[in-house]
Amino acid sequence: YGADLDGLCCAVITGTQYQSRVAIQMLTDLYKDFTAKYGSDAKTAAENALSKKAKNVLSDCCKKYEDPSKVDKTSKVLGQVDAVKGQMQSNIANMLKNTEKAESLAEKSDQLNEQASVFKKRSTDLKKQMQWKNLKMTLLLGGLVLVILLAILIPVIKNAKKVAGKN
Repeated sequence: YGADLDGLCCAVITGTQYQSRVAIQMLTDLYKDFTAKYGSDAKTAAENALSKKAKNVLSDCCKKYEDPSKVDKTSKVLGQVDAVKGQMQSNIANMLKNTEKAESLAEKSDQLNEQASVFKKRSTDLKKQMQWKNLKMTLLLGGLVLVILLAILIPVIKNAKKVAGKN
């Protein structure tokens, strides 16, 4: 990705999801570590002469930058933002479900109120009907008792007048 005045060149290959600023930060750290240990040797070394010696520096750098969120504060914050965003979406979904449940319960409550009103009206009407039937039955029974009494008492009174009239 870049070269210094002495001709030392560093490059890194990353995936498409890897942030470019993290890759540049990795190159900068790699350049500092490599030049600190092998800077003077790198100028005069033959091709592939430092491969085995520099393997530890390269390996350490790769391990350090394996997870960008560990070295890049922006990636870490973005990860936290994504986590909070996911939680907020979940909370909003739960709130919408609760709202739907509350609306459903309110609708059922209204239906129950209507049914209670209808039940009360019908029960009042039925009560009046039963009172009228009871009154009719009482009057009918009273009339029947009166007719039976008259049917018994009229002949008895006539017989009593006949017997009293003979004496």
